[in-house]
Amino acid sequence: MRTRFIFIIFIFTNIKSFACSCDTPKPAIEFYESTYVFEGEVINKVYASDSLTNTITFEISRHYKDGDYPKQLKFQLNSEAEVTGLYSSCYWTAKKGEKWLVYAKTIDGELNFQFYCSNSKPLGRLKINPREQKVLDNGNKLDLTKYRYNQIGNPITNIDSIEKLYKKYKFNPSNSAFIWVDVNEKGKLERANLLPRNERKFEIVDTIFGMNKFKNERQKPRNDFEKIAVEMANKIKNWEKFYYLDLKKPIRFRSSILIEVNKDSIIKIRKPGSY
Repeated sequence: MRTRFIFIIFIFTNIKSFACSCDTPKPAIEFYESTYVFEGEVINKVYASDSLTNTITFEISRHYKDGDYPKQLKFQLNSEAEVTGLYSSCYWTAKKGEKWLVYAKTIDGELNFQFYCSNSKPLGRLKINPREQKVLDNGNKLDLTKYRYNQIGNPITNIDSIEKLYKKYKFNPSNSAFIWVDVNEKGKLERANLLPRNERKFEIVDTIFGMNKFKNERQKPRNDFEKIAVEMANKIKNWEKFYYLDLKKPIRFRSSILIEVNKDSIIKIRKPGSY
């Protein structure tokens, strides 16, 4: 049993070594995904008989997420490296007496929270900044369908048929252009423009949840190739619909495509995620 558990910890450690350098989600998104979001103090910490794990108990002083409001919640954590002898640069723990802000999620029926790649934090060292506090105070009003999301979209329009229309054009293989593609909730192209070169403005100004996205504004092509690249991108009219998290309705998204000239001087469209 001990051998098996150490193997699990080894895998966990390697995942954490990679994951602790990952991007922390926006507080608004983590709030939406969480079962509980609360402030609380660790009032108890009990080690398992083999000392490899410990169970902490939070006494909750403030709930942010609507739902039931338990006064206490328990979580099982990996024990300190000094106890287990299993060291990791991404190790973390919660100590008795510490006050935390916790974003707790239910995964496979088990309630859990993380420090790395999460907005959960001990409040003694890391304070809640005003922007995050605004999210916490308003998180239950968040409507994710109002926003546009980055997504590796999948075009339904036949790309080969578009490329054939432009085979007569020959350009230097050094030419390439990145295009932002905005698609609506029905999977229909809204606009396709060159990646912005100028100062960017927000599509919407969201002062509460920070779910801002830059406008996909028209950029004047600098040469004939860029003009044709934009023209080609705007012919990709149909895309697969995009469903975000557990939302039942498809929502708007932004993808990007690369249009380049191959070694034979033929213009090719690289699908999202293929470059």
